[in-house]
Amino acid sequence: MAVLRFHVPPEHALLTLADASGGLSALFDFDAHTEHHVAWLSEAAAAFGEAISTDDDEIKDARALANSQTETVRALRTEIAELAADAESQLPEGVRYDIPIVTAQPLPTLPDTLGPPELLHVEKSFKRGMATHLLSATQSLGPLAERLAGFEDEECRQLAERIASFVVAVRGGG
Repeated sequence: MAVLRFHVPPEHALLTLADASGGLSALFDFDAHTEHHVAWLSEAAAAFGEAISTDDDEIKDARALANSQTETVRALRTEIAELAADAESQLPEGVRYDIPIVTAQPLPTLPDTLGPPELLHVEKSFKRGMATHLLSATQSLGPLAERLAGFEDEECRQLAERIASFVVAVRGGG
């Protein structure tokens, strides 16, 4: 028998799994969207014969902030994936979750050419996608945090606090 980190009451396992699935899908989409756009921007910089300089303090600060946000999302994603696996193993007998736990949205098509209109398009696409994926994540993770907070399991309650903090940070609340 597998040792579970998260003990989810069987009557809550299906909804917990569904919310975790929605949040995971959005967080994976966020990561893929970011990587897709950064790759395009890196290619654009190389086409101009410019590598992105890491010596500039402004660039260093921006990268540090982006890396910390990415690491926060990835750490949270890892914990939610573990919760999803534990919730799935605690589904009541006869109950199945037949939907893929993580589904991916298609990535936007980015321009094949390079110029000011294309750069503006990529910037808008990047911002729009970031906002969309993060909002989508909070729509699943908000209810998940509320549900986990009510469980008797300490690991679930601690994860609920981390998820709630993330949701508040994304939504801009204080």
